[in-house]
Amino acid sequence: MKQLHFLAAFLFAACITDTLQGQSATDESAMRAFARDFMAAYNRQDLAALQAMFTTDAVTTSNGAQGIEQIGKAFEDRFTREDVTLLVHLIGVTWSDAEHALVVTGTYERFGITFVYDIPFHSKAAYRNIMVQENGQWKIAKSEVTSVVNTFIYQKIGELADWKSALCSALQGSGVLTIDIGMPHGEPNAVYALLEWPSLEVAQAFFDNPDWQKGLPQADGDEKPVVVFLDEN
Repeated sequence: MKQLHFLAAFLFAACITDTLQGQSATDESAMRAFARDFMAAYNRQDLAALQAMFTTDAVTTSNGAQGIEQIGKAFEDRFTREDVTLLVHLIGVTWSDAEHALVVTGTYERFGITFVYDIPFHSKAAYRNIMVQENGQWKIAKSEVTSVVNTFIYQKIGELADWKSALCSALQGSGVLTIDIGMPHGEPNAVYALLEWPSLEVAQAFFDNPDWQKGLPQADGDEKPVVVFLDEN
């Protein structure tokens, strides 16, 4: 689990990612329902229901499975090894002209214990699902799973609202998954942001471009934001 050692958060403010950017309200509703149904089927270990949520030739990158038979076998193998609970967080719904399909992004968390040695575990990953309709039913044609990366930004500022607005504007289209912005306890003139990314490459691409800092208001002209990539410990 990623940990932050020297700041205590008293104020949280989310921006961008809690608002789905959907093709339509109907699409958003359908994808929310799909996520709930998938989570329910997974948590009751219903292999038939899970397989029915994939196209016949679906591909999953998390385990390299191709086709619903291999995908079903991968789920079955996991369920024989782990007593697991799945939590899905749907973040984005967009239309892809390149793939001629809906693209759904989000994160999922797995909590549980292994059946051998009773070892507890908790893992989190980002997903990107290509969704198509077959006979009126939404199904996953491709599921890409990547490791979630967390970054931390700290800066001395003037006004929290202005800094938040500027950062959110800079993050538009960046691929960031979730954003928590707040003020460190005991530091009224400072701000922090915890950002969650779908991969190290996406995060690095954003921070490697210095333009993201240009609009951020500062308490001191020489005060630049500090960016830290957090590890897994």
